[in-house]
Amino acid sequence: MPRNSYKFLNNLLPYLLQRASYVVTQQFHAHLKLNGVGVSRWRLLAWLSDHEGSTINELTNQLMLKQPTVTRLVDNAVRDKLVSKISDERDGRRVFVALTKSGEKLIARLKQDALDAESWFNSKCEPEVVAHLKDELQKIIEQFDEPKIHGE
Repeated sequence: MPRNSYKFLNNLLPYLLQRASYVVTQQFHAHLKLNGVGVSRWRLLAWLSDHEGSTINELTNQLMLKQPTVTRLVDNAVRDKLVSKISDERDGRRVFVALTKSGEKLIARLKQDALDAESWFNSKCEPEVVAHLKDELQKIIEQFDEPKIHGE
């Protein structure tokens, strides 16, 4: 049967987005694993490198994980001295998460590895296609992102 014949999943946008993410990132994720870093930890450190002082709720939304999972992820990163938790002076229940010096060193190296992996992908595609794809994906995220969905 031809590849372009109708198949339910192959025409379902959420599946295509997730499948594309998988095929584009599988080599980098294997690289992370070889370096003893899980994908969720990578995303945590990468997010914090651009957004110091994020709350657990912000991390829950941005990392696309449930709150107990993010709490455990942060606690493990604190144990490994990659992040620190800072209590909000005005609301003791609220905690901000920030990179430590060790976390900064690790993510600097891993960000370069991620850029190298992206360069490999980009070398397989036309630059205009990559730019257009990024623009369209950003539009989808901006239009449909609802922070409460991930905490359900």
